[in-house]
Amino acid sequence: MRIIRGVGPLAVLFLTIAAQAQTVSPVIVEYREKAKGQFQISNDSVVPLNVSLEPRSFSVDGEGHPTFRKLDAEIHVRLSTTSFRLGPKQTFVIFYDASSTRTPAWFTIYSTLTGPPNPTGLQLALELPHTVYLLTKKPLVREEVIVARAEFQGGQDAHVEAEIESRAKEFGRVQLVQVVSEAGKKDYAGFPLFPGQRRAVSLEWDQPGTPQRLVIKFEKFQVEQVIAPGAGKSPTPAKSSGNPPNGAPPSSTKNSP
Repeated sequence: MRIIRGVGPLAVLFLTIAAQAQTVSPVIVEYREKAKGQFQISNDSVVPLNVSLEPRSFSVDGEGHPTFRKLDAEIHVRLSTTSFRLGPKQTFVIFYDASSTRTPAWFTIYSTLTGPPNPTGLQLALELPHTVYLLTKKPLVREEVIVARAEFQGGQDAHVEAEIESRAKEFGRVQLVQVVSEAGKKDYAGFPLFPGQRRAVSLEWDQPGTPQRLVIKFEKFQVEQVIAPGAGKSPTPAKSSGNPPNGAPPSSTKNSP
């Protein structure tokens, strides 16, 4: 099992229950082919909550926006419980087994927390996600990742626009994105790269100098691309290079499953 540290949750807040008083941990995990896992829900408030669990499938578009749906038929998830009551200042652990007839596969176990009605009669609800990836034994390789476009748009809102494309059947995770100029560099959060996906990113540039290179870092390799000035010009073909033996990049942050 691999826990993705520091990843922002894909939480859907219908209203609010005592801000940041309820948490799920870990938010994202990765397994090879099958999962035998667990996660915990903590209630740091002084109000008891009812909790219901539901696994859901999801898709992510080229801009990183997720769409959730009923769990796909080929994914099988068995939970130790599907509902329980969580007392004030308590933590509850949920166990699960998961498999799929095809891999890679991914899903989210949403925990819906509801409290007692407030004085106006309105009942509040919060959804907290635990996202699971069932990956293939074969990892994503650098030959199947390209930077299809990388352009610098200058002006008041200077930024780099890029498109990263996976031509693989395997799932990959960008650990870190870097934009480099002669004067320095700036780091950006990583993101998941799904099989066959063409992912668009817009990277704000507020550093000295003109951006020259875009570096996309995965766990075991990186892909580099010369940044072209302005729109409509073809960038130089991408080149790939492995990380130094002890140069594994840090875990990434991303608002995505």
